[in-house]
Amino acid sequence: MVGSIGAAGRLRFTILGPLQVWSGDVRLELGPYKQRLLLAALLCRANTVLSVDQLIDVLWADDQPRTARKNLQVYVSALRKIARDHIGHLPYGYTLVATAEESDLLRFDQLAAAGRQAQREGSTVAASALLGEAVRLWRDQPLVDLLGSPFAARESERLTDRFLAVYEDWAELEVESGRALGLLDQLGELADRHPFRERLTALHMTALDQVGGRRQALACFEAHRQFIARELGLDPSPVLRRLYREILAGQESGRAKLRDRRPVRCKPAQLPRDIPDFVGRSAQVEELTGILSGDSRCPGDPRCTDVTAISGPTGVGKTALAVHVGHLVADGFADGQIFVSLGHPDGTPRGWPEVLAELLRGAGLDVTPPREERAALALWRSWVAERQFLLVLDGAMGEAEIRRLLPGRGPSRTLVTSARRLSGLECVRRLELGEFTPDEASALLTRVLGEPRAAGAAEALHRIQQLYGLSPLVVRTLAAKLTMLVHLSLREYAEQLGRQPVALDELSVGEVSVHERYRRFHQGLTPLQKAAFGALGALPRAAFDQAGLLAALDGLAESVERVAEELMEANVVAVAEDDEVMANAVVHYRMPRLAHRYAAALRRSAAQGGS
Repeated sequence: MVGSIGAAGRLRFTILGPLQVWSGDVRLELGPYKQRLLLAALLCRANTVLSVDQLIDVLWADDQPRTARKNLQVYVSALRKIARDHIGHLPYGYTLVATAEESDLLRFDQLAAAGRQAQREGSTVAASALLGEAVRLWRDQPLVDLLGSPFAARESERLTDRFLAVYEDWAELEVESGRALGLLDQLGELADRHPFRERLTALHMTALDQVGGRRQALACFEAHRQFIARELGLDPSPVLRRLYREILAGQESGRAKLRDRRPVRCKPAQLPRDIPDFVGRSAQVEELTGILSGDSRCPGDPRCTDVTAISGPTGVGKTALAVHVGHLVADGFADGQIFVSLGHPDGTPRGWPEVLAELLRGAGLDVTPPREERAALALWRSWVAERQFLLVLDGAMGEAEIRRLLPGRGPSRTLVTSARRLSGLECVRRLELGEFTPDEASALLTRVLGEPRAAGAAEALHRIQQLYGLSPLVVRTLAAKLTMLVHLSLREYAEQLGRQPVALDELSVGEVSVHERYRRFHQGLTPLQKAAFGALGALPRAAFDQAGLLAALDGLAESVERVAEELMEANVVAVAEDDEVMANAVVHYRMPRLAHRYAAALRRSAAQGGS
């Protein structure tokens, strides 16, 4: 039954299938597509505040209308009539407050965590009951009616993976208990839909064999073998091949413990591809390899630590350096390398349960962490304590998220990258990364463009450095553009850039966009940092003295000293060297030139009525 907004009864929100809201037994009308998409976003991050910018990105991505904020307010107002007091407003965003009794996703997570806890404690009957109840909450593909949205498609895929992991745990308990018959149809369907999940295939084969379908089990293996060979050029895993031989020999595989047949976990090697044309950073590479290989650690040295933080402004190559050094020292870590991004592709931070679950899987423990933070972190630290991993935590947005993820003890080493200084993080070896030197920039251009086109680059690079700086992001984007603009020399392109008010849109090639990188960086700033960042755009230069800073920040509610500290923590400004001189005064502060240009562009856009 479909009802109107005024229908009475307790609200229930469901996204494990089509998006629906129920008031008692009445399903409510949810309005137009973008209004439903907004509700879906709030439900996917229930009890978490989503900023206005995040929600605008969900609704319009890169095609934002000038009235985006006003439209968002209209949709929120309409949803409040439906969701009543469940939607809350803070100065910087919105949240949907719900309990596990009101949200099917929260209920699923609660049941899954309780079931896995019961399984760890040896209560298989209770575990099967709890996990089975979680599985039965699934009605269809999550958000199946909103898959035209990139956000909804990503969330649907993420939630489906979580469901499949819980389903596999539950089905394994059911088959081990001799209850395979009732699972055959669904197991077969899921194994067909997700052919790369060998655990589903193993469960399907075992269930078929358990109910007397030995030939069908062998045929299931053969179909999987052909698929893997055709798609990946590989053979099935040793575990699956052993299961095939056991069924072929007539052994009672259905009564064997399936957890003994789970695919053998390979040593993780999760570092992204090293950049073949990595140049420069010789001193930093030497320092980091020494730290990670143990050469520079010694008892009693206060600088000795198992955590190193690489920080610096947007685009200076923090991740590239961490990955490059990680590959150099990879063989020294017996249990492998784990790489985890701490942010979503849109620049928003990932929740700690999601990150911790990924870390645990990478470290060889495929479980959903307990919902209670203390228990979840205890599980992680206990598991990693006796193992030797290189952990790369990429794109940290705060100190608290790093503190909770660091191993408590053991031989593992951690590299953290962040656009922030993370000044409050204790017992950390710090490495501040700056822009390329002209020689490093020239070396990269030579590698990409070849010596003939990069010859005589000094004058052009000096011009670009004065305008936009020489961050690796700028130099690499510049080189990529010139590989397409074969009719232009480096000098001519530098002159062309100099004639433009801002190169943020011009410096874009393929999926690499300077403008997008700075947009994501700006989105991650606190409200105070954003206000101060925009104010600095009014300054005529990227370098300024104390008086210039005071003038720019005049009118902000916080003291100038507090704001300056916030800006330095976010790597928006830095204390300049004493020998840097402006026209008539010693420079005390500087911004990355491209950051200053972005701040100026934001200020112009705001003055013209832009977002």
